[in-house]
Amino acid sequence: MSYYHKLFWILTSITTFIRLLVIGHLGITVDEAHYWVYSKFLDLSYYDHPPMIGYIVKLFTEIFGINEFAVRFPSVIIFILTSWLFFLSAKKLFNEKTAFIGTVLLNILPVFSFLGAVVTIPDSPLSLFWMLSFYLFINIIETSEKKYWYLLGFVVGLAFLTKYTAVMIFPSIILFLLCSKQHRFWFAKKELYISIFISFICFIPVILWNMENNWASFGFQLQHGFGKSLPKLSFTLFGRSIGAQAGYISPLLFIFYCYALFVCAKNAFIKKNKDALFVASFSLPVLFLFNSIATFNEILPHWPAMGYLTLTIYVAHLIIKFWEKKNFRIFIYIACGLAILMNLLVPIHAMFKIIPIGKFLPTEEANKVEYGISKSEIIDVTNDLYGWKELSNKINEICQTYPVANQPFIFTHKSYLASQIFFYIPNNRVYCFSDKIDAYDLWQRDISNLSNKDGLFITSNFFDFKNPQEVYPFEKFEEPIEIPIYRNNKIVKKFWITICKKFIPQNLQSQYTADILGEKKTYQQGLIATDHLIFKFINSTIKNDFFDIIISKISYCDSKGLNPSFIIIIILALVILRKEDKNKFWLLLALFACVLVSASLVNYAIKDIVDRPRPLAVFGEGNINVFFEFLHGKSFPSGHTEFAFTAMTFLLLIVPKYWYIYLLFAFGTAFERIYSGCHFPLDTLAGAIIGSFVAYVMVKLFKKIYKI
Repeated sequence: MSYYHKLFWILTSITTFIRLLVIGHLGITVDEAHYWVYSKFLDLSYYDHPPMIGYIVKLFTEIFGINEFAVRFPSVIIFILTSWLFFLSAKKLFNEKTAFIGTVLLNILPVFSFLGAVVTIPDSPLSLFWMLSFYLFINIIETSEKKYWYLLGFVVGLAFLTKYTAVMIFPSIILFLLCSKQHRFWFAKKELYISIFISFICFIPVILWNMENNWASFGFQLQHGFGKSLPKLSFTLFGRSIGAQAGYISPLLFIFYCYALFVCAKNAFIKKNKDALFVASFSLPVLFLFNSIATFNEILPHWPAMGYLTLTIYVAHLIIKFWEKKNFRIFIYIACGLAILMNLLVPIHAMFKIIPIGKFLPTEEANKVEYGISKSEIIDVTNDLYGWKELSNKINEICQTYPVANQPFIFTHKSYLASQIFFYIPNNRVYCFSDKIDAYDLWQRDISNLSNKDGLFITSNFFDFKNPQEVYPFEKFEEPIEIPIYRNNKIVKKFWITICKKFIPQNLQSQYTADILGEKKTYQQGLIATDHLIFKFINSTIKNDFFDIIISKISYCDSKGLNPSFIIIIILALVILRKEDKNKFWLLLALFACVLVSASLVNYAIKDIVDRPRPLAVFGEGNINVFFEFLHGKSFPSGHTEFAFTAMTFLLLIVPKYWYIYLLFAFGTAFERIYSGCHFPLDTLAGAIIGSFVAYVMVKLFKKIYKI
């Protein structure tokens, strides 16, 4: 074992030991509690995230019980694995010294060492799969081993099941391949596309869940990330985002990270340095995406963290490069010292309350009192980690006054508050009746079982006191019971419990129920609804004069029995096959004809069996855009699309160098059939699969038999 290899394991052992000492002594955070509730409602996906974090928390709480240690222990383990992959990746690109310095940085930056290695959030497993994808891609480029592509697809699929940010992995890979001339050949290889397909297969559970639930998760994340209205440039938002990211990285090191990003990009894209290109490709896209969004919508500072994760390798490289300069060494010592201080202050203050927050406020502001609590205590977010056991004891005390068969249900008005309460009384069901859509709406679609039951409404000053009488339909409300929470003999927080008598669920306003999300669908209903939604988008939403002119002419020819797609592809095939190999021209042409006929026979057989109505029959005349083809029956699969993809696959296998023409023609045909109102997207997808499959099998068999 080399010197820096040993240092890595010494550093990892020490920091892991410290984290294990800390994780069981801090109250649960709102995010962690929320992800623990995932584990109570295991599903294919969830409203705000894919399912991976819920299954991880479920596994460890089953082993260690329901407590803070069990929820956080997986993050500690995951960080060790992430650090090891980071070390191996940095070693491959540069050397072991760079790898070790980079690992030191990961252990002192708050966004990785505390948020990702102590607090359990989806970014913890995402960082593991991000680094594993990065490491596998380095191996693909260095060895050209095709097998790594398949493993990469599976790992990216796991990342997709962790957090939607993982969608940036393949764009990062594509950026590298586009910028590295000697590696562009992968675009002509099937392995890249099979890898993407494997990752998509892994992601299917999330798609199925969204189909059942009216695309609730995708809709939420798009609104959460991009906002609910048209983008409006705001330098204030952008500045706030940069400031928050600087806080998560550490201010002085953040300055150097920005410099490292600039140098890395210059060396990658101008000087064509391969090692810099690896880092830049996996850092720039995600950093650019989220910081672009930050110019018009507020983002959370840890969203672009994966970009900083891989960028840390290049930061370590530059630290070693400039280390001989005295002023630079002093800067790095101070910057790292500040980072360590920030990293330690949060858990130490959370446990021992050592920071006099009131000293940083104007005297008048610090002396303000709300709900009997000073302003300096209200803004101390670590106070939210306290008081949960006192609250749970009081809830249990009240519940014991009821018969076992008629226990009151517990509810609140904020989802995160509901999750924290739920964590500390795991044997009770906690409900959330909020006027905002959240995960609880999907977990409590039917609340008829609560009819005539008493409820315990819980609120706290962290979410503002709320009077349940203003919203919730009960016959009677008792006076709120106040529960003050003390730290260092000072009131830092308050809970209120209101006993509410006889719930009338049918009188609850619709915005406080799951009605706004629509009824839960079966997979088949969800699939059809999605098919119709995409059809409407292509056929009506993006309708414009440019497409109308082109597609109306194609539709006119089709209505007269002249299939433009057929004519174009036959001419194209004749020219390409003749030009490619005159000696085998007639043989290949005969094969081409056989493939086209075989795929068409399969397609028409399925058409007759399924007999799906066309869009015009489903939506009615005047409700969709049609041109000259007024068709009503036998929609599935699309014959035009099947024909185009059969020809594309055949030519791609025989003469691959014109692949971009084939792709443009095939996907253009599929688009035209939807835009012209003749087919649903599922029809074109089925046609594409049939055509591609038949052509692929027949050409491969032909090549094997005739040894071509």
